[in-house]
This record gives sequence, C-alpha cells and structure tokens, in this order.
Amino acid sequence: MSEFENEIRALKEKTESNRRDFLRVELQTCFVALDRARFELSMGKIDEAKKEFEIANRGQQVIERFFSEATVQIPEIEAKLARLKAALASLESDLNTNRG
Repeated sequence: MSEFENEIRALKEKTESNRRDFLRVELQTCFVALDRARFELSMGKIDEAKKEFEIANRGQQVIERFFSEATVQIPEIEAKLARLKAALASLESDLNTNRG
C-alpha cells in the first residue's frame, strides 16, 4: 500500500471513531433530556417537559442521520437508539395524556 492509501485508511478509521464517539455523547445527551423531561412532568411543568422532549427528539434525528452514514455496524449504538425511540414514544404518550 502506498503512503497516500495508508493516510486515507487512517483518516477513514479516525472518522469512524469520531462518529462512534459523537453518537455515544449525543445519546447520553438525549437520555439526560428525557430524564429532565420526566422530572419536569412529575413537577407539573408540562411546557418545560415538552421543551426537553423536543431536545431529545431532535437529538434522535441527528443520531439517525449520522448513524446511517456509518460504514461499519455499531450494535451498541443501534441498541441504545432503539431504547431512545421507545423512551421518546413513552414520554410523548405521557405528554399527550397530560395536555388536558
């Protein structure tokens, strides 16, 4: 392999590593927003809970976009993304119940 090809391979590996790190942090951020939304909801602060829900929901969209661009499978991220989607659906249901 030429030096140029080695550099390209190294850059691709670094890109994938950065992608995994970004996805892990973004997932953590979404779960924090969900926890905060649940807390706000428990305190009766529906508007604040909705704001946190929207942050987590937007985060999910970003995660899905970057996850779809990964060139290798990342089972850990895939599993956490599934948990995030389920948690968002549950929170959305609870928010809709508490609108009244």
